[in-house]
Amino acid sequence: MPHVALICPPLPGHLNPVSVLGRALQRRGHKVSLFGIPATADAARAQRLDFFPIGQGSSETLAESVRKMAELEGLRSLRFAVECSRQIADLLCRELPSALAAEEVDLLLVDQNEPAGGTVAEHVGLPFVSVCPSLPLNREPLIPPPFVPWNFSASVFARLRNKLGYLATDRLIGPINATINSCRRRWNLPELRKPDDSFSTIGQLCQMTADFDFPRRNLPPTFHYLGPFVEQTASRIPFSFERLDGRPLIFASLGTLQSKDNRLFSTIAAACEGLDVQLVLALGSADRSSREQFAGNPIVVGFAPQLELLARASLAITHAGLNTVMQALSCGVPLVALPITHDQPAIAARVAHSGAGKVIPAASMNPASLRAAVSQVLKEPRYRERARALSCSIARAGGVERAADIVDSVLATHRATHHALRNH
Repeated sequence: MPHVALICPPLPGHLNPVSVLGRALQRRGHKVSLFGIPATADAARAQRLDFFPIGQGSSETLAESVRKMAELEGLRSLRFAVECSRQIADLLCRELPSALAAEEVDLLLVDQNEPAGGTVAEHVGLPFVSVCPSLPLNREPLIPPPFVPWNFSASVFARLRNKLGYLATDRLIGPINATINSCRRRWNLPELRKPDDSFSTIGQLCQMTADFDFPRRNLPPTFHYLGPFVEQTASRIPFSFERLDGRPLIFASLGTLQSKDNRLFSTIAAACEGLDVQLVLALGSADRSSREQFAGNPIVVGFAPQLELLARASLAITHAGLNTVMQALSCGVPLVALPITHDQPAIAARVAHSGAGKVIPAASMNPASLRAAVSQVLKEPRYRERARALSCSIARAGGVERAADIVDSVLATHRATHHALRNH
């Protein structure tokens, strides 16, 4: 039975889709284990995955730092995330090689945002496949950096702007690369100079589709646009569907990491009050829904069966996390995106570029501007038409089952090569 290790940041937006892929491989008879800091153990068990802790002691401080990201916005949150990533990279380089050997791992699935995972795989001689649960980090001159709200343009100005943006990005992520390159020098591996150097050469699995991404020209042949990693099974999250009254449904969620500021939910509720719609607010916290009061009497829950509600929705209001965006589009639902931080502005730029929705930065949103955007997206057919077209391309892309096919193919090739070398 092949043993597949999952390496990803300890954040729901990364852990959830990677775990869906892990369970798809489990159903095919593979052993699948998440390797991460001890604080991730409960989340791994909730995902029905085996879990192996990496590090002790200081990893609890690291877990608290990850939780603190929910309190920050903008550049402060991005810088804090980089420092958390640097600490995790250091931990993985120190602890992961021995853990992989002890558990007899055959292949790694490594989040693009966890570059130390690929370095460790190279060091111990194991194959690895890169996974893109968020925006692809693959660089091209015409593609803006993944943390900016810039739209796509082929102009000379845009090329220069992107180049300067990548220089700023390299400076921002410099501490992560320095930590990893210190290990790579010690292990006689070539240094990482750009993110692409840390990606797998045998497989890169992306949750987007090509027609949602900006136009790319230089992706490797091993890069695969697959659409969202979701399971077509009933959610275990309870919801009183009988409360839906037949009016056009608006589903609003700001994810779990940046959903702590009640002002955003209050603005969403105020914007929808008086419209002939029914609003469902998913607050991203199980202990908040019962004590919150919002304008217009929306249905308020801590967590929601997102796919089931999106299948009934006329519009989704989102922070532009990739999981929610792609799930909404898979249901043919147009969007109003309210990006807050990290890669959300760049994902929102793709929402606008695709024609499937409107964008209002969360920092500048008010009830009037949001109401105007919601009304426009609901009334103008072009937004739903584009969302439905994207839904068709998502259906054709193959999703998590095609991703599992690719992983199986890599495993078969690796086993055949290993067998041939052993018997040479």
